[in-house]
Amino acid sequence: MASDTAAGVPLDPAAIPPRAEAEPADLSRFLIRSSAQIVQILRALAEHNEIVTAYFNRGREFLLTAIVDVDLPTRTVLLDRGSDETLNQKLLASDRVVLVSAHEKVKVQFSVRQVRAAEYEARPALAIELPVELLKLQRRDFFRIRTGLQPPVRCTLPLGAGSPLELAVLDISIGGVSAHGQLPPDHGRIGMRFAGATVQVGDEGSFDVDLELRNRNEVRLRNGVDTARLGLSFVDLPERAQKVIQRYILKTERDRRSRESGLGG
Repeated sequence: MASDTAAGVPLDPAAIPPRAEAEPADLSRFLIRSSAQIVQILRALAEHNEIVTAYFNRGREFLLTAIVDVDLPTRTVLLDRGSDETLNQKLLASDRVVLVSAHEKVKVQFSVRQVRAAEYEARPALAIELPVELLKLQRRDFFRIRTGLQPPVRCTLPLGAGSPLELAVLDISIGGVSAHGQLPPDHGRIGMRFAGATVQVGDEGSFDVDLELRNRNEVRLRNGVDTARLGLSFVDLPERAQKVIQRYILKTERDRRSRESGLGG
């Protein structure tokens, strides 16, 4: 039976997807709605005993599980029950759960309205309805992507009574950003939260969000300037902001592929 870690901030925040039923138009090509194809994908996850992460409580908590059976006639998917019964009960009480897994470097994600208690081979299990649609994304289309120079992605951190600090973002995902910049000594503590930061995502739009400093490493740039590489995670990223970032990631990737095709031709 799959084990699960302690609840809290997800280990990989970038894995939390936007709502499957409200994807940006650019993601429609990744959606699979054929029941037969969905069953095939989920059975492959089961056969290879792939870990499935079930996110609930708006992504604040999660449980690791695995698919043990997929039954098309009853449109039921059975999963391992977690070892932490407190998490199991919270999951069962949730009204929306996002499930994320991967097989052969392809990310799979889907959402369900409810998880119910069940049995599988005479032992406790979890059951969900077969999803009506499923997102199947290549890893590069889903996770962190380096930002382009034109137009740039910028992040402005409020510093209390001091002037806001504008950072040039190096890469972005729906989990957070990394950027170069020097924080004042009283704002450089790991875990420091910047409430009401503003992120301008190229031409896609901007949004306000709380950011938390997760890591900080001193670096020297090629021009000899000493600075720091900052890792900042989003706190309760709004769904609208997730869509803005996903659109930017897909557009940036399409532009990169287009440039590579032109050079190759």
